[in-house]
Amino acid sequence: MTTEADKIHGMSLAQWNAVYRPGMPEFAAHTFTFLYEEPGLLRVAFGNGGPFIDTDGGRAPVFTHAVTMTPALAVELARLLLKHCAQPEAEKAVSSAELS
Repeated sequence: MTTEADKIHGMSLAQWNAVYRPGMPEFAAHTFTFLYEEPGLLRVAFGNGGPFIDTDGGRAPVFTHAVTMTPALAVELARLLLKHCAQPEAEKAVSSAELS
């Protein structure tokens, strides 16, 4: 039996339950873009290749999900992603809790 004191991939049970909340929409992005929405807020939009627009295989990107965050949060996200992605496969962390 799992208790609140247990850790799952370095995360508390409460964190793990929040990450895997039933009904949470899931999306696999193939592309992204970002812009400053207003001073102090960065908007990151995620999407996919979208429909073909020419015979050479060109596509019109379609962005369907977005997250607005502070630049500081964006820097922390980038730091953790770089730390994770740069590790050798055998040493990769499973969650951000294991990277901190």
